[in-house]
Amino acid sequence: MQKPILVGGLGLALFFAVLGRWQGNIFDLGEWLFWGAIAWGGLLLWQKKQPQHPQDNPQNPLKRKDVDQAIANAQQWVMALQQEVPDQDFTTLRQTLDKLNQEFQRDHFTVAIAGGRGTGKTTLLRQLQATAPTYTLQETPPLFTDLASYDQAAQNQVFAADLVIFLVNGDLMASQWQTLNHWHQARQTILIAFNKQDQYQPEQRELILNQLRNHCQPAIAPQNILPITAAPQAIKVKKIQADGTATEHFERPDPVVAPLQHQLQTLLSQPETQQQLLWSTIWRTARLTQHNAKQTLNQFRRERALPILEKYQWLAAGATFANPVAALDLLATAAVTGQMIMDVGAVYQQRLSLGQAQAIATTLGKQMIQLGLVELSTQAVGGMLKTNAITYLAGGAVQGVSAAYLTHIAGLSLIQYFQEQNPQTAAESLNFEKLGQILKRVFEQNQRSQFFGNFVKGTLNRLSPQTIS
Repeated sequence: MQKPILVGGLGLALFFAVLGRWQGNIFDLGEWLFWGAIAWGGLLLWQKKQPQHPQDNPQNPLKRKDVDQAIANAQQWVMALQQEVPDQDFTTLRQTLDKLNQEFQRDHFTVAIAGGRGTGKTTLLRQLQATAPTYTLQETPPLFTDLASYDQAAQNQVFAADLVIFLVNGDLMASQWQTLNHWHQARQTILIAFNKQDQYQPEQRELILNQLRNHCQPAIAPQNILPITAAPQAIKVKKIQADGTATEHFERPDPVVAPLQHQLQTLLSQPETQQQLLWSTIWRTARLTQHNAKQTLNQFRRERALPILEKYQWLAAGATFANPVAALDLLATAAVTGQMIMDVGAVYQQRLSLGQAQAIATTLGKQMIQLGLVELSTQAVGGMLKTNAITYLAGGAVQGVSAAYLTHIAGLSLIQYFQEQNPQTAAESLNFEKLGQILKRVFEQNQRSQFFGNFVKGTLNRLSPQTIS
């Protein structure tokens, strides 16, 4: 009785299967039985629409309560991680959060200089340092290389800095804009420096600058997109001597970085801007710490959830294979899915009631029918099984493997859904719309996977004469 959905659902399927021996019209009840099984016990299905919460808008200034909430959320995940994995040491995560409270009193700022290879980061760093700035300058590794480690290291430095200068040598490429937008969503303040403008004609410079300002609105204000020349090209100078002879030599003009320096000083000297820069950095650090703790915890949970999923895949396949009434296949699958929901939910600290597990199973079942998973999986498995004499003769194997596949997709969807929940999320916060979206995404990602091949291979091993003997 510790698994009421599984016991009751499979029992109900067996009852109707026996009844179907004497009543041929049982085959007309297939769809009704599917929904009736999920409502086993006479319980009414409960489905509550999750209210939509407005997404964080980087255009809105941060408030102190937003920063405090980000820290509290990160602490919640770190605490859950420590409680569920007590044999691991997560001191670094805890120390990072402890230091954040001291950051509110910080009065010094860090500026990161980022950009692709060859955009002039090192030269600009030297030019800005020559003016003895009141802020710390850091050059990040080059972005947009083939080495992911470079990009990740640069991203980490950008998120840890209070402000970033992004260097470009022309208009933005798609990859550059995606990176800038990612930083903007993380509430990073960005200055774009259009460097090496002396390589263009005056009209071209103005055109590129206007394009940059238009493309980046409203994420980056026009006054934060500035033309500079950190290392001007040498120009040929012709000089006429008193005797009428001409001499030529090369001169290098002075760097043009004053507009950028002025804008930096303006931003870093305004009390309101200083506060937003500081709070944004603390907020990003808290969110990153939460992400790392969440990712680590979900990895441990997933390792515990996958064996449960595999167990119920085989249980669904066995129950469906042994069922003599084809119309009751969905009934047995629904019973297995309902119990799997409760067991996987327990791994993710989601204490679900019987009614809530039924409601989740209903959502998954509806989505599977709408996406055509039932028909597609049967066709796909049938085509593979007919290539082997043993499984071709065993007609129930088609339905069995189809049931296993549906259970597999449902289980992966549940794991993905629970991974995105807060560690102490109440069961009342179930979001069925989001669950349906995840199911669709998981199905699209796994419909060409090796699941069928692996499962059929396992089936053949179990059905082979060598195994039987």
